[in-house]
Amino acid sequence: MQKNSFKQTMKRVPPVAYMLVIIIVIFSFMDSHYLSFSNFRNVLIQSTPLMILAFGQTCIVLTQGTDLSLGAQVSFVTVFIVFLAQRGIILEAAMLIAVCCTMLIGAVNGLIVAKGNIPPFIATYGMQNIVNSISLLLTAGSSVYFSSFTYRIVTETTILFIPLMVWVAVAVFVIVWVVLRKTKFGTNIYGLGGNREALALAGISPVKCLIKTYAFAGMIAGIAGIITLCRVESGQPIVANGWEFQAVAATLLGGTSLREGKGGVTGTIFGVLLIQIIKNGLNVVGVQSIYQNAIIGSIVLAAIIIDAVVRIRAKE
Repeated sequence: MQKNSFKQTMKRVPPVAYMLVIIIVIFSFMDSHYLSFSNFRNVLIQSTPLMILAFGQTCIVLTQGTDLSLGAQVSFVTVFIVFLAQRGIILEAAMLIAVCCTMLIGAVNGLIVAKGNIPPFIATYGMQNIVNSISLLLTAGSSVYFSSFTYRIVTETTILFIPLMVWVAVAVFVIVWVVLRKTKFGTNIYGLGGNREALALAGISPVKCLIKTYAFAGMIAGIAGIITLCRVESGQPIVANGWEFQAVAATLLGGTSLREGKGGVTGTIFGVLLIQIIKNGLNVVGVQSIYQNAIIGSIVLAAIIIDAVVRIRAKE
């Protein structure tokens, strides 16, 4: 019985977790300082904004969609908060307004996808360009600065030797996990990806549910934008360009399916850590930046293929 329960437990662990261990072991042999606490702390800090964003992307992927505007929303938040703060609005109030804006952007995405019956990839790609253009217009294409002690509170405060911003990511994870696993809204999100017709037959509007899901992901992107702003201490219109694709990759690496409405945010953590640990490791061992994207892309692609093969064989 114990052997069977152990095997079942091991099957629940996403293959990316094993690959993560292998990558860490390889880099630790290549550099003796790689496993230091300071480096581990750096990885957590660097991972935080993308991890938060990936939690939102996971919710979208569970509905058999992708939101390509999430990275643009992060950049927009950094810009819009500074834009408002420079005009006399209290920074904390500006942060709240910016998050409300990303929720609205998400709701519009959901409305276009659900009511317009437009593929999520196309609808959110269009929104990505719109949001990017707004960010560039607000800043005239350059970074805008606004100093505040709030940035330091978020980035420099530590609890149990872990930065506050990492605890924010933990809090977002807990919220999203509870929403997905313990609420009716979360059940409906899984229903959108698993069996949308059954959801409609149960008297639940798929349109309303999609709008809420995209708005929820927009709110999470807003939080990621606030964390990003505190890290860079400026509004940067292109700071999160490409993050939406990394978030999708992390979600898929974590075992969330684009077709079946199966998965969750726990696996997403492993996906984000794999991407960030590869980046960090390549920097530590001195690999030139011109080679890093190709190496990261190859490893991520290999991990996704391995994960897919393992899951297919598990069903046989």
